[in-house]
Amino acid sequence: EIDPRPELARAAERGVRLVGYHDPEYPSALKNTYDPPFLLYVRGEFKPADNSAVAIVGTRHASNYGLEQAERFGSLLGRSGWTVVSGLARGIDSAAHRGCLAARGRTLAVLGCGLSHVYPPENRDIAAEIAQSGAVISEFSMDTEPSRENFPRRNRIIAGLSLGVLVVEAPERSGALITARLALEMNRT
Repeated sequence: EIDPRPELARAAERGVRLVGYHDPEYPSALKNTYDPPFLLYVRGEFKPADNSAVAIVGTRHASNYGLEQAERFGSLLGRSGWTVVSGLARGIDSAAHRGCLAARGRTLAVLGCGLSHVYPPENRDIAAEIAQSGAVISEFSMDTEPSRENFPRRNRIIAGLSLGVLVVEAPERSGALITARLALEMNRT
């Protein structure tokens, strides 16, 4: 038996809501994937506009050109009314979120850890800003530490929330290409 009260208390302390699969707020695009999470931890909120979302993903070790392009695409999409989805990772992900926020657009950050953590830690400020104008999301319990095996699960949510995935810059073996492959399997662009 599991007592959910401590977990609910940890979530409430950090301004996190739990959104279940059957909740009207649960994103319909994600609901229509082959493996949707039953429960999402959300700091911020989903809006109907998030049904028009594009993921921007790429390497953590980006070139200056890659960072410029991720920020530019994030800004252009945000200004055009699209929601930008990414993983808050160093490099391309962070640049895409920053570009969207600078354009006063909506962005969703999907984490590969619980929302008691922000990974990488240097993105705490951007995560707080995203929560004010979009949402920071995880399927992992509040205290789940960042771990390599969590990121492919996170990538399926990024793909599932999006109508398409833009890979700005990525090596041949990367989480960004996993996200793109998952998007193709979900019949996304």
